Amino acid sequence: MAGCNDNFKMTILLNAEVINRLKKRINETFADGKRRVEWKEACREFHAKYEELAFPGGERTAYKRILSGDYNAIEAGLAFIECRPYFFRSGYMFKDLLRKLKKAPLDDGQQQRLDIVIKKFKDYKAQRKAAPPH
Repeated sequence: MAGCNDNFKMTILLNAEVINRLKKRINETFADGKRRVEWKEACREFHAKYEELAFPGGERTAYKRILSGDYNAIEAGLAFIECRPYFFRSGYMFKDLLRKLKKAPLDDGQQQRLDIVIKKFKDYKAQRKAAPPH
C-alpha cells in the first residue's frame, strides 16, 4: 500500500509546515511586548491544533494505536520516521515512534521499512559521534 504511505507522508509534511507557521507566530509576537494579546491568541491556536497536526489521527493516542496493531497508525508511524519532519518536539516523537514500532506487530514489508530507518539512524549517530567538534 505505497499510495497510502505516500498520503501519510504528504499529510505529515504539510502538517509540519502548519505547526512551524503557528510556532513562528508565537515567537514573533512574544518578541514584541506590545503584542501580548496576539501572543496569547497565537499560543492558544498552537496548542489547540498541535495534537491533531503532529500525527495523523492525533498524537495523544498514536503510540497506543501502533502497539495495538492499528494498520493506519503503523503506516503513519512508518511514514513519520521515513520522512522525518522537522517541527516543535518532532525529534522526541521520532525516537518515541521508533521505540513503539520496534514492539508493534508489523508485516514483513513494514518490518523491512523499519529496519532501513533503524540502519540509517545508527549510521547517522555514528557519523555524528565521529565528527570533530566545531
